[in-house]
Amino acid sequence: MIRLLCLSLSVFFCSQLFARAARPQSGVWRFELEYPSTKIPFVMELEPTRKGFQATLVNGRERLDLGLARVEKGVWTYQLQTYQNYLEFTQISARSIKGFFVKATNNPVEKVPFTATPGPIHRFDRPAVKASINLNGKWAMELQSSDGKKTPAIILFDQAGDTLNASILTPTGDYRYIDGHVSGNEFVAAAFDGVYHFTFKGKLEGETLKGSLAGKSVTNFSAKNDPQAQLPDPLKQTQIEQVSFKFSDVLGKEYSLEDFKGKPVVLQIFGSWCPNCIDELDFLGPWYIQNRKRGVEIIALSFEYAATPEQARRHLKKVIEKRNIPYTVLLAGTSRADKPEDKLPSLKNFISFPTTIFLDRNHRVKKVHAGFNGPSTGLYYSEFKAMFEKSIDELTAD
Repeated sequence: MIRLLCLSLSVFFCSQLFARAARPQSGVWRFELEYPSTKIPFVMELEPTRKGFQATLVNGRERLDLGLARVEKGVWTYQLQTYQNYLEFTQISARSIKGFFVKATNNPVEKVPFTATPGPIHRFDRPAVKASINLNGKWAMELQSSDGKKTPAIILFDQAGDTLNASILTPTGDYRYIDGHVSGNEFVAAAFDGVYHFTFKGKLEGETLKGSLAGKSVTNFSAKNDPQAQLPDPLKQTQIEQVSFKFSDVLGKEYSLEDFKGKPVVLQIFGSWCPNCIDELDFLGPWYIQNRKRGVEIIALSFEYAATPEQARRHLKKVIEKRNIPYTVLLAGTSRADKPEDKLPSLKNFISFPTTIFLDRNHRVKKVHAGFNGPSTGLYYSEFKAMFEKSIDELTAD
């Protein structure tokens, strides 16, 4: 009996020592996603609490709270905000982490390996050569994907000495927060927010900036400084003559536009997998709470990526609860096969999640705005908010 007790205590203490050993050092960690074409660095802070390790993802100028790890059979999982993607720590020690960035919405599910070590708050080592160029300002950009498709874009650079922050705008939305540094006549930067993830590198040759965005695939670009650079008007890209729908919320209650009779409506076509949609949601939610008395309704039509409708409904319910979405959210699509053009009669040239449709009191279409430029784009974000307020004034004046 004594021998059995001693053996049990020995196993217990060994397990406790193992549990303590299988913990990362607290503080800043530098991760690297490993693709064949590139390594994408990102930074996280891990801090112990009574309930476990709290994680904060540092993505350029934004800090994203990932909460506590879910631990099961020695594997740590951090959900990447309200996306279905997550980080999976499979090997852990005080000064080393290995695991996978799991893209759960891909079919089949994709796992990108990563390694991590305690490190500086910067994605990259500081440059040995000082910057010899100033990239500040707006650059007209052309993106060329591996299949030869060309897309116009704009780069916004904010350079201070060797430190570089950037955002890329396209006709469908922005690439959110990007940061890195300049060395000589070259720059290197990266982004990782749980969905968008890539390295962004370039070199100034004469007046032309050339380089690439690399992740799972590589997109080449060229750009020239142009303060007058513009993208196609987002209010002239997508059209819809009239809106009619009948969809259910996550509890199964069915709604149609007739349920909002006599009220101006802002219709948001979005997906919880889409970072630009989440940025727009973070604007629309507080706006709706502050402006309810104006009588304008917001309805989100969600197109989710899931294996089954039940899974889509469960995930969307979590998103609504965690993000405290205060307006009506309806499930319009449950897989990649469900297209907005098929669900909304007369919708033409749909190019982007999100797309925002403005309807007057009689539910006549007044405006359709394709894409969304979020907080990382500065003036462009301010212009969207001004356009939104003007549109609401027009809807409520009728």
